[in-house]
Amino acid sequence: MDIELRHLRYVVAVADAGTTVEAARRLRVAQPSLSQQIRAVEQRLGVPLFRRGPRGMAPTPAGEAFVAGARRTLAELDAAVAAARDAPVPVRVGVCAGVPTGLLTEVGSALHRTSTDISYEPHDSAQQAELLRRGDLAYGILRPPVDDDRLTLLPVREEPLGVVVPPGHPLAGAAVDWPALAGYRLLWFPDSRAPGYAAAVLAHLAAHGWTPRTQVAQYRGHALFVHALSAAADLVALRPRDAVASSTELVWVPFADDPPREVLALAALTDGPWAAHLVDLTRRRPTECENP
Repeated sequence: MDIELRHLRYVVAVADAGTTVEAARRLRVAQPSLSQQIRAVEQRLGVPLFRRGPRGMAPTPAGEAFVAGARRTLAELDAAVAAARDAPVPVRVGVCAGVPTGLLTEVGSALHRTSTDISYEPHDSAQQAELLRRGDLAYGILRPPVDDDRLTLLPVREEPLGVVVPPGHPLAGAAVDWPALAGYRLLWFPDSRAPGYAAAVLAHLAAHGWTPRTQVAQYRGHALFVHALSAAADLVALRPRDAVASSTELVWVPFADDPPREVLALAALTDGPWAAHLVDLTRRRPTECENP
Protein backbone atom coordinates (compact mmCIF):
# COMPACT_ATOMS: atom_id res chain seq x y z
CA MET A 1 0.00 0.00 0.00
CA ASP A 2 1.28 3.45 -0.87
CA ILE A 3 0.91 6.09 1.81
CA GLU A 4 -1.19 8.96 0.50
CA LEU A 5 -1.99 12.45 1.77
CA ARG A 6 -5.29 11.23 3.18
CA HIS A 7 -3.40 8.76 5.35
CA LEU A 8 -1.32 11.62 6.77
CA ARG A 9 -4.51 13.48 7.62
CA TYR A 10 -6.00 10.38 9.21
CA VAL A 11 -3.00 9.79 11.47
CA VAL A 12 -2.82 13.46 12.50
CA ALA A 13 -6.56 13.53 13.20
CA VAL A 14 -6.35 10.47 15.47
CA ALA A 15 -3.35 11.94 17.30
CA ASP A 16 -5.26 15.19 17.87
CA ALA A 17 -8.58 13.56 18.82
CA GLY A 18 -7.23 10.71 20.95
CA THR A 19 -9.81 8.24 19.63
CA THR A 20 -10.81 6.96 16.21
CA VAL A 21 -14.44 7.71 17.07
CA GLU A 22 -13.82 11.44 17.54
CA ALA A 23 -11.34 11.57 14.65
CA ALA A 24 -13.87 9.90 12.34
CA ARG A 25 -16.48 12.48 13.38
CA ARG A 26 -14.13 15.36 12.60
CA LEU A 27 -13.08 13.83 9.30
CA ARG A 28 -16.66 12.83 8.43
CA VAL A 29 -15.69 9.27 7.63
CA ALA A 30 -16.87 5.94 9.03
CA GLN A 31 -15.04 4.91 12.23
CA PRO A 32 -14.45 1.27 11.19
CA SER A 33 -12.94 2.42 7.90
CA LEU A 34 -10.67 4.92 9.68
CA SER A 35 -9.44 2.26 12.11
CA GLN A 36 -8.71 -0.02 9.18
CA GLN A 37 -6.74 2.72 7.38
CA ILE A 38 -4.62 3.45 10.49
CA ARG A 39 -3.73 -0.22 10.84
CA ALA A 40 -2.88 -0.40 7.13
CA VAL A 41 -0.42 2.50 7.56
CA GLU A 42 1.16 0.78 10.57
CA GLN A 43 1.53 -2.43 8.57
CA ARG A 44 3.11 -0.51 5.71
CA LEU A 45 5.62 1.13 8.07
CA GLY A 46 6.22 -2.01 10.11
CA VAL A 47 5.82 -0.18 13.44
CA PRO A 48 2.83 0.71 15.65
CA LEU A 49 1.97 4.40 15.58
CA PHE A 50 -0.43 4.36 18.53
CA ARG A 51 -0.78 2.73 21.93
CA ARG A 52 -4.35 1.58 22.26
CA GLY A 53 -6.03 1.55 25.66
CA PRO A 54 -9.49 1.69 27.22
CA ARG A 55 -9.32 5.50 27.39
CA GLY A 56 -8.23 6.02 23.80
CA MET A 57 -5.10 6.13 21.66
CA ALA A 58 -1.76 7.89 22.21
CA PRO A 59 1.15 8.11 19.75
CA THR A 60 4.13 5.84 20.24
CA PRO A 61 7.61 7.37 19.77
CA ALA A 62 7.41 6.26 16.14
CA GLY A 63 3.95 7.76 15.95
CA GLU A 64 5.14 11.09 17.34
CA ALA A 65 7.88 11.24 14.70
CA PHE A 66 5.40 10.34 11.96
CA VAL A 67 2.83 12.89 13.13
CA ALA A 68 5.44 15.66 13.24
CA GLY A 69 6.55 14.89 9.69
CA ALA A 70 2.94 14.60 8.52
CA ARG A 71 2.12 18.03 9.96
CA ARG A 72 5.06 19.58 8.12
CA THR A 73 4.03 17.93 4.85
CA LEU A 74 0.41 19.03 5.17
CA ALA A 75 1.44 22.57 6.10
CA GLU A 76 3.72 22.77 3.06
CA LEU A 77 0.90 21.49 0.88
CA ASP A 78 -1.50 24.11 2.24
CA ALA A 79 1.10 26.82 1.62
CA ALA A 80 1.64 25.59 -1.95
CA VAL A 81 -2.11 25.61 -2.62
CA ALA A 82 -2.44 29.13 -1.22
CA ALA A 83 0.50 30.35 -3.31
CA ALA A 84 -1.01 28.85 -6.44
CA ARG A 85 -4.37 30.49 -5.75
CA ASP A 86 -2.73 33.86 -5.16
CA ALA A 87 -0.58 33.69 -8.30
CA PRO A 88 -1.65 36.00 -11.17
CA VAL A 89 -3.96 34.27 -13.63
CA PRO A 90 -2.72 34.73 -17.21
CA VAL A 91 -5.26 36.70 -19.25
CA ARG A 92 -4.77 36.74 -23.03
CA VAL A 93 -6.78 39.40 -24.85
CA GLY A 94 -7.28 39.51 -28.61
CA VAL A 95 -7.42 42.95 -30.21
CA CYS A 96 -8.70 43.64 -33.71
CA ALA A 97 -7.14 46.30 -35.92
CA GLY A 98 -8.18 49.90 -35.36
CA VAL A 99 -9.04 49.71 -31.67
CA PRO A 100 -8.52 53.21 -30.21
CA THR A 101 -5.70 53.54 -27.71
CA GLY A 102 -8.06 55.10 -25.18
CA LEU A 103 -10.42 52.13 -25.29
CA LEU A 104 -7.56 49.68 -24.90
CA THR A 105 -6.37 51.65 -21.87
CA GLU A 106 -9.84 51.61 -20.32
CA VAL A 107 -10.31 47.87 -20.83
CA GLY A 108 -6.78 47.20 -19.60
CA SER A 109 -7.40 49.19 -16.41
CA ALA A 110 -10.50 47.14 -15.69
CA LEU A 111 -8.71 43.85 -16.38
CA HIS A 112 -5.81 44.74 -14.10
CA ARG A 113 -8.21 44.64 -11.16
CA THR A 114 -8.61 40.89 -11.73
CA SER A 115 -5.10 39.97 -12.93
CA THR A 116 -1.67 41.53 -13.36
CA ASP A 117 -0.57 38.99 -15.97
CA ILE A 118 -2.27 40.39 -19.08
CA SER A 119 -1.07 40.09 -22.66
CA TYR A 120 -2.58 41.59 -25.82
CA GLU A 121 -2.45 39.88 -29.20
CA PRO A 122 -3.44 41.25 -32.61
CA HIS A 123 -6.10 39.08 -34.22
CA ASP A 124 -8.89 39.74 -36.71
CA SER A 125 -12.41 39.53 -35.34
CA ALA A 126 -13.03 36.19 -37.08
CA GLN A 127 -9.76 34.77 -35.73
CA GLN A 128 -10.66 35.90 -32.23
CA ALA A 129 -13.96 34.05 -32.36
CA GLU A 130 -12.15 30.80 -33.13
CA LEU A 131 -9.46 31.41 -30.48
CA LEU A 132 -12.12 32.19 -27.87
CA ARG A 133 -13.97 28.96 -28.69
CA ARG A 134 -10.73 26.98 -28.28
CA GLY A 135 -9.94 28.65 -24.97
CA ASP A 136 -6.76 30.24 -26.35
CA LEU A 137 -8.04 33.73 -25.46
CA ALA A 138 -9.77 34.89 -22.30
CA TYR A 139 -11.30 37.96 -23.95
CA GLY A 140 -11.48 39.53 -27.36
CA ILE A 141 -12.04 43.11 -28.46
CA LEU A 142 -13.73 42.67 -31.82
CA ARG A 143 -16.29 44.04 -34.25
CA PRO A 144 -19.70 42.39 -34.04
CA PRO A 145 -21.98 40.96 -35.08
CA VAL A 146 -20.52 37.49 -34.59
CA ASP A 147 -22.81 34.64 -35.57
CA ASP A 148 -21.96 32.31 -32.71
CA ASP A 149 -24.17 31.77 -29.67
CA ARG A 150 -21.23 30.20 -27.83
CA LEU A 151 -19.82 33.68 -27.31
CA THR A 152 -21.06 36.44 -25.01
CA LEU A 153 -20.49 39.98 -26.30
CA LEU A 154 -20.90 43.29 -24.52
CA PRO A 155 -20.55 46.54 -26.51
CA VAL A 156 -17.83 48.83 -25.18
CA ARG A 157 -17.82 51.52 -27.86
CA GLU A 158 -20.08 52.68 -30.68
CA GLU A 159 -19.14 55.46 -33.10
CA PRO A 160 -20.48 56.78 -36.39
CA LEU A 161 -18.43 56.15 -39.49
CA GLY A 162 -17.56 59.06 -41.74
CA VAL A 163 -16.11 59.43 -45.22
CA VAL A 164 -12.31 59.67 -45.32
CA VAL A 165 -10.68 61.51 -48.24
CA PRO A 166 -7.56 63.62 -48.88
CA PRO A 167 -7.72 67.41 -48.33
CA GLY A 168 -9.06 69.20 -51.40
CA HIS A 169 -11.23 66.26 -52.44
CA PRO A 170 -14.69 67.21 -53.78
CA LEU A 171 -16.28 65.58 -50.72
CA ALA A 172 -13.92 67.25 -48.25
CA GLY A 173 -16.32 69.85 -47.00
CA ALA A 174 -19.50 69.82 -44.99
CA ALA A 175 -21.51 66.72 -44.21
CA VAL A 176 -21.92 64.24 -47.07
CA ASP A 177 -25.37 63.48 -48.44
CA TRP A 178 -25.88 59.91 -49.52
CA PRO A 179 -26.58 60.75 -53.20
CA ALA A 180 -23.20 62.53 -53.39
CA LEU A 181 -21.44 59.16 -53.02
CA ALA A 182 -22.79 57.80 -56.30
CA GLY A 183 -19.93 56.71 -58.54
CA TYR A 184 -17.33 56.49 -55.78
CA ARG A 185 -15.53 53.27 -55.01
CA LEU A 186 -14.89 52.12 -51.45
CA LEU A 187 -11.46 51.26 -50.06
CA TRP A 188 -12.39 48.19 -48.04
CA PHE A 189 -10.87 45.37 -46.02
CA PRO A 190 -11.13 41.60 -46.65
CA ASP A 191 -14.60 40.57 -45.49
CA SER A 192 -13.12 37.46 -43.90
CA ARG A 193 -11.52 39.56 -41.14
CA ALA A 194 -14.91 40.59 -39.73
CA PRO A 195 -17.65 39.06 -41.90
CA GLY A 196 -20.58 40.12 -39.71
CA TYR A 197 -19.42 43.72 -39.49
CA ALA A 198 -18.63 43.89 -43.22
CA ALA A 199 -22.06 42.56 -44.16
CA ALA A 200 -23.84 44.95 -41.79
CA VAL A 201 -22.04 48.06 -43.07
CA LEU A 202 -22.43 47.17 -46.75
CA ALA A 203 -26.14 46.45 -46.19
CA HIS A 204 -26.51 49.87 -44.55
CA LEU A 205 -24.87 51.54 -47.56
CA ALA A 206 -27.11 49.65 -49.96
CA ALA A 207 -30.21 50.67 -47.99
CA HIS A 208 -29.26 54.29 -48.73
CA GLY A 209 -28.73 53.66 -52.43
CA TRP A 210 -24.94 53.34 -52.45
CA THR A 211 -23.60 49.98 -53.61
CA PRO A 212 -19.97 50.85 -54.29
CA ARG A 213 -17.41 48.70 -56.02
CA THR A 214 -14.85 47.83 -53.40
CA GLN A 215 -11.09 47.93 -53.65
CA VAL A 216 -9.89 45.41 -51.11
CA ALA A 217 -6.72 46.43 -49.29
CA GLN A 218 -4.66 43.55 -47.94
CA TYR A 219 -2.25 45.91 -46.19
CA ARG A 220 -2.74 47.50 -42.76
CA GLY A 221 -0.22 50.35 -42.75
CA HIS A 222 -1.34 53.99 -42.58
CA ALA A 223 1.09 55.13 -45.27
CA LEU A 224 -0.32 52.72 -47.85
CA PHE A 225 -3.85 53.65 -46.80
CA VAL A 226 -3.11 57.34 -47.44
CA HIS A 227 -1.38 56.55 -50.72
CA ALA A 228 -4.33 54.53 -52.04
CA LEU A 229 -6.81 57.34 -51.31
CA SER A 230 -4.51 60.02 -52.72
CA ALA A 231 -3.82 58.09 -55.92
CA ALA A 232 -7.44 57.56 -56.97
CA ALA A 233 -9.91 60.46 -56.95
CA ASP A 234 -12.89 58.11 -57.13
CA LEU A 235 -11.84 56.14 -54.04
CA VAL A 236 -13.08 56.87 -50.50
CA ALA A 237 -12.91 55.06 -47.17
CA LEU A 238 -15.09 54.79 -44.09
CA ARG A 239 -13.61 55.21 -40.63
CA PRO A 240 -14.55 56.51 -37.17
CA ARG A 241 -13.38 60.07 -36.58
CA ASP A 242 -10.71 59.04 -34.07
CA ALA A 243 -9.01 56.85 -36.67
CA VAL A 244 -7.81 59.86 -38.68
CA ALA A 245 -8.05 62.68 -36.12
CA SER A 246 -4.28 63.07 -35.90
CA SER A 247 -3.63 62.82 -39.65
CA THR A 248 -2.77 65.91 -41.71
CA GLU A 249 -3.02 63.91 -44.93
CA LEU A 250 -6.66 62.91 -44.60
CA VAL A 251 -9.92 64.54 -43.57
CA TRP A 252 -12.97 62.99 -41.96
CA VAL A 253 -16.37 64.07 -43.30
CA PRO A 254 -19.55 63.11 -41.43
CA PHE A 255 -22.68 61.81 -43.10
CA ALA A 256 -25.55 64.28 -43.22
CA ASP A 257 -27.92 61.68 -41.78
CA ASP A 258 -28.11 58.08 -40.58
CA PRO A 259 -24.42 57.17 -40.75
CA PRO A 260 -23.23 53.58 -40.60
CA ARG A 261 -21.79 52.78 -37.20
CA GLU A 262 -18.85 50.84 -35.87
CA VAL A 263 -19.38 48.84 -32.70
CA LEU A 264 -16.55 47.34 -30.69
CA ALA A 265 -17.40 44.63 -28.19
CA LEU A 266 -15.66 42.74 -25.43
CA ALA A 267 -16.23 39.03 -26.00
CA ALA A 268 -15.74 35.85 -23.98
CA LEU A 269 -16.74 32.20 -24.28
CA THR A 270 -20.19 31.89 -22.70
CA ASP A 271 -19.44 28.59 -20.96
CA GLY A 272 -15.88 29.60 -20.04
CA PRO A 273 -14.56 30.98 -16.75
CA TRP A 274 -14.26 34.59 -17.99
CA ALA A 275 -17.78 35.37 -19.22
CA ALA A 276 -19.06 35.96 -15.68
CA HIS A 277 -16.66 38.91 -15.36
CA LEU A 278 -17.83 40.73 -18.51
CA VAL A 279 -20.57 42.85 -16.95
CA ASP A 280 -18.38 43.72 -13.97
CA LEU A 281 -15.51 44.70 -16.27
CA THR A 282 -17.65 47.06 -18.32
CA ARG A 283 -19.01 48.64 -15.13
CA ARG A 284 -15.45 49.33 -13.98
CA ARG A 285 -14.58 51.23 -17.13
CA PRO A 286 -14.32 54.97 -16.45
CA THR A 287 -16.34 55.97 -19.53
CA GLU A 288 -19.70 55.00 -20.89
CA CYS A 289 -19.96 52.06 -23.26
CA GLU A 290 -21.59 54.16 -25.94
CA ASN A 291 -20.27 57.43 -27.31
CA PRO A 292 -22.37 59.88 -29.31
